[in-house]
Amino acid sequence: MRAPDVLPAFRELKAYTLQEGRGAFLRMDFNEGPVPDLEVVTQALALCAFSATVYPEYGALRRVAAQAWGVESSMLLPVNGADEGIALVLRAFTGPGDAVVLPVPCFPMYRIYAEICGAPVLSVPLAPDFGLDLEATLKAIPRGALLSLTSPNNPTGRAIPEAQVLALLEAAGGRPVVMDETYAPFCGQDFAPLLARYPNLIILRTLSKAHGLPGLRCGLILADPQVIQRLEPLRSPFNVNGVAAALGAQMLTGDGGLRARLQGATEARRTLQEALHAVGIPTVPSDTHFFLADLGSRASAAVAMLRLRGILVKDLSPSIPGMLRISVAEAREAQAFLGNFLPWWETNPKTERP
Repeated sequence: MRAPDVLPAFRELKAYTLQEGRGAFLRMDFNEGPVPDLEVVTQALALCAFSATVYPEYGALRRVAAQAWGVESSMLLPVNGADEGIALVLRAFTGPGDAVVLPVPCFPMYRIYAEICGAPVLSVPLAPDFGLDLEATLKAIPRGALLSLTSPNNPTGRAIPEAQVLALLEAAGGRPVVMDETYAPFCGQDFAPLLARYPNLIILRTLSKAHGLPGLRCGLILADPQVIQRLEPLRSPFNVNGVAAALGAQMLTGDGGLRARLQGATEARRTLQEALHAVGIPTVPSDTHFFLADLGSRASAAVAMLRLRGILVKDLSPSIPGMLRISVAEAREAQAFLGNFLPWWETNPKTERP
């Protein structure tokens, strides 16, 4: 007797792999946001204890999020992080033969979830400056069933200007347009007001990044009430656990330090970028707390050196030659990076620099 195998369509899927070892490393590879005051979180968790003993209810989370984001509660659907939101929307609107228009590079789970749905991916490369290639994306829209956007984008850190978003929404017609706003709070972006004008717009938000609660796995879909009604039957019952729903509602209203933390993270990122520029390392302009740095032929060596010194960064060289993605949650991370990286970089021959 042999173990059962998955369907043939799934056998070639590549898993989204993560490296564990939090205690041993400074995680500048995860895009995690600045951590909230743990005393505040602890106090909020104490108030949520009862939620672990009963099945979840989502009314409070919907009401609080609706008030915080200026929408109706009927326009919100709780999901297990933005990742489940991606999977749910692609499952609802695509299937075999329904192409997903996807500006690339982007978060890899979009491609993975599309493959699970049997939906081909119509990749649209970004512009040379890593911004959205508006003309190419507009040309691709008629060939797809759904357009997926992320602003600011991961891994590039670039936001999409509102004028471009409006042009894409108009061109999409009745096609759904997914706007992933996972990192939007870092730059003050808010496309929720567009929902009133464009019922084909579907926005993904999460408490994982800006609120610094990735372990909570609490996100929401924002969309036209009719879209929410259609998506509701597709999600698993109680897909967001009770503690996450209750704590998420509290943190959306009781996290008084949020704005200062976001400002601190973006300032630390800016400091690190400027220090790299000063030694001749090109970086990509960013609208969030992470950025791309072009280390050319030294990229992989830099990753290995930093790892030995307890710092992890994202090596994108296999897909974007020479590029590292560096996440900065607070000033001490920028200082730790520079203290280890700059002496090493200065010892390398100038001919090997980008």
